[in-house]
Amino acid sequence: MSRLEPFHPADMSPEQRAYYDSISSRPNFRDLPEGTPLTGPYHGWQHAPAYAEKLGVLEQYLRRHGLLEPRFIELAAITVGRIWSAEIVFGSHAPVAVQEGIDSEIVEAIRHRKTPVFAKKDEEAVYNFVHRLTTEHEVDDATYQAALDILGEAKLVELTGVAGLYVTASMTLNAFQIPVRPGMPRPYPDKQ
Repeated sequence: MSRLEPFHPADMSPEQRAYYDSISSRPNFRDLPEGTPLTGPYHGWQHAPAYAEKLGVLEQYLRRHGLLEPRFIELAAITVGRIWSAEIVFGSHAPVAVQEGIDSEIVEAIRHRKTPVFAKKDEEAVYNFVHRLTTEHEVDDATYQAALDILGEAKLVELTGVAGLYVTASMTLNAFQIPVRPGMPRPYPDKQ
């Protein structure tokens, strides 16, 4: 049970309703019946709509208009989601990661907290950078250089931003105990 009450449209301020409309119009929410409360970190962020709006600009830039390939974004999302045990982050991004070209064995290794074996050096560099930055709060020179050689400076800056975005989402989910969406299987064996 979430620590935050869900909003129903009749109870929303104009700013909360505008945020609700912007999120519920996205493709992954369009099939929900009108008035369905927001889920995931959006449920939390809707309580602070000015913050949510600014965070949404960053999210949309990084995910839709940024420099990174979608497979790197999804790999970063599931890496961070698993480190934080944020079920919705991993549960919603794991299928997309596979769809974007991340091998399902890599996704499963991350899900089970095992070190993945990568066939692609670029994915290994992205994973190692995000994993070390998120778990150790810094990146050693070899890990940094491997990621820099693959991505270059601008993309590496954006990768850092993507990792931070999913840390923010994961923290929101965990702080407010926001449960998985109805019908979404819980992805982590250690959290069942």
